[in-house]
Amino acid sequence: MSTHLQPLHSHRVRTIVVTTGGLLLVLGVAFWLRWRYVQEISLYVDEFTTLWAAKRVLATGAPLMPSGVLYTRGLLASYVTALAAAIGGLTYTVGRLTSVFFGLATIVTIFATGRREWNARVGWLVAVGLALLPEAIVWSSRARFYAQLQFFVLLTLWAAYAAIRDPHPTNQPSTDAASPVRWRHLLFAGFFVLALFSQEQTILLYPPILLATVIWRGWRYLRQPQVWPAHVICLAAMAARFAVEIVGQPGYFETIQAARPYVGLIFDVPAAWAAYDPLLLAPARLPWTLGAILAVVVALLALARRKGRVRDLPLFHQATLFFALQFAFVLLFVLTLVGGQWRETRYLFLVQPCWLLVGAAGVVWLVDSLTPRPLLRWAATGLLALLIVASLWQPAQTVLAQQVEGYDRVLAYVAANRQPGDITMTPQPPACAFVLGPCDYYAVQKVYEEFVIAHNGVLVDRWSGAQLLNDARQLQAVIHTAPRAWFITDGFRLATRYDEDFLRTVIEQFDIAYDERGVMALLAAGWREPAALVVDQPVDPPVRFGPLALTHWSRSAAVPGADLHVTLTWQGVAPIDRQINTSLRVVAPTGDVVTQIDGPPARGIIPTNLFFTTPLPDPKTLPLPADLPAGRYRIEVVAYAVDTVTPLGEPLTLGEFDVVTP
Repeated sequence: MSTHLQPLHSHRVRTIVVTTGGLLLVLGVAFWLRWRYVQEISLYVDEFTTLWAAKRVLATGAPLMPSGVLYTRGLLASYVTALAAAIGGLTYTVGRLTSVFFGLATIVTIFATGRREWNARVGWLVAVGLALLPEAIVWSSRARFYAQLQFFVLLTLWAAYAAIRDPHPTNQPSTDAASPVRWRHLLFAGFFVLALFSQEQTILLYPPILLATVIWRGWRYLRQPQVWPAHVICLAAMAARFAVEIVGQPGYFETIQAARPYVGLIFDVPAAWAAYDPLLLAPARLPWTLGAILAVVVALLALARRKGRVRDLPLFHQATLFFALQFAFVLLFVLTLVGGQWRETRYLFLVQPCWLLVGAAGVVWLVDSLTPRPLLRWAATGLLALLIVASLWQPAQTVLAQQVEGYDRVLAYVAANRQPGDITMTPQPPACAFVLGPCDYYAVQKVYEEFVIAHNGVLVDRWSGAQLLNDARQLQAVIHTAPRAWFITDGFRLATRYDEDFLRTVIEQFDIAYDERGVMALLAAGWREPAALVVDQPVDPPVRFGPLALTHWSRSAAVPGADLHVTLTWQGVAPIDRQINTSLRVVAPTGDVVTQIDGPPARGIIPTNLFFTTPLPDPKTLPLPADLPAGRYRIEVVAYAVDTVTPLGEPLTLGEFDVVTP
């Protein structure tokens, strides 16, 4: 080797070593954060659906549900998860590790994209940012399709950009099948198909990619033989994806669009913006957004100086405008056309790498404008990377401390304690199906229409085949006939998806067998006959105890030596941010308390912070002494805040009863 090439070779080796070492360090931190989430955080309810679909793939070769429908959401993810399960076993950890893999692969890809299309410093900043971004930690740690979607979307956009910025002049198209232009377009189409079958939201990317192609190359470029086949593939894939949805999920799309539409002429931008602005304007994220705005403004000014000829721009600015267009289009779509019940931050997750890339480009451009010295530019980049770590480290730790509903824990308890002949019911049948085998009943009364389908003459859950149970009389019949009935649910759904009669049956007939992370295993071991009532009357007008209002009360006969059964009915009349307990007592004519019982209303099955307008019962049992002296006794009630033991009003006398000498 000649002596003048040796320094160049040494420099290249050092660059490779430093780049590899630095990237491994970033990936190591990213993996550690995601591994902690995998091990410490319970499964989000939708993860069970992915695992159940993978289990069906292993059993039938396709995500074919017992109801006869296909699980089409995240279709490719079902197969990827099944493949991982075939290798390592279908466990929670294995299911989640597929997302970890795609999350780490996306960090490598975004680093390579930033380094190739802007410069190495952009690549480093976006790699660090994506490694610590809280939602990236969450979605690349859950057994869902979002990490896989983001990975293939980033590859799709990168390939599409590489294809349209190809240096071949448009007036001399290459017809060689092996030309770089043709293969770049086919690569874009291939990644688009993989992203589309990872999640159908990928359709949103095709219009801005097509628009960018026209802006960069003109309409006639689409007619060239090395270009149009890729777009035919994309259009055919979208048609195929729609056909799979319609055929595999009969009635599903129409039901959702009618009940809570995916898209429509919404144009409620202020309400939509409130859902998404934390992603862009939170203190730790604002520098990225300001950097992105700066990068776009600078690129547009440069474009104006070149009279709108975008291909005459430096590649740095071209990349900025292309990736900014993708993010802006999807953001504008979700702000103006997405239905209100679908405004969730996860629906921007697929294009968040664009926001990171353009934001880092703006910051790097600013640094380069302030100093021409390469060493100072790298020093500034290192300082910026440390600032990214400092600003995102605490949010990253926060998501690792935010537990989700503990369906995994509660289902494990039921699996260990279920007996032959037991009946199981739940509003989360895919979770039940994956852990216990298909549940007997899909027990829900509200917001279920899109999840059921007629099968063998009855309505069943689409994913598990569990029969719909949506009536209090059905529930009562199950409790009457089954040796034991399990009801596996969480407090929020219990408080919001059922009417008063159903909830009264649950509260009066079930006991909490196990409670973990907001999820309960309720158990009814046979029917409990209610006590005969001698008083059953409304409280008119209702009496308020802070945010709770007493609307009704009833009681059994008061007999010395027997239990006095009293049922209070409470209704939330204002938002409740704490646990409130109620105290019921019998007071003698002398003012002494004869008997007293304290406890949560609804027997603690529904916490009071989830008391809304539906009236909920508060059954209490007071043992009366057998030697109760003759006299007139009164029944009093009061409600108090548990954390401070502060009464929320004066004791209320509900009624009186007499004890006479035999």
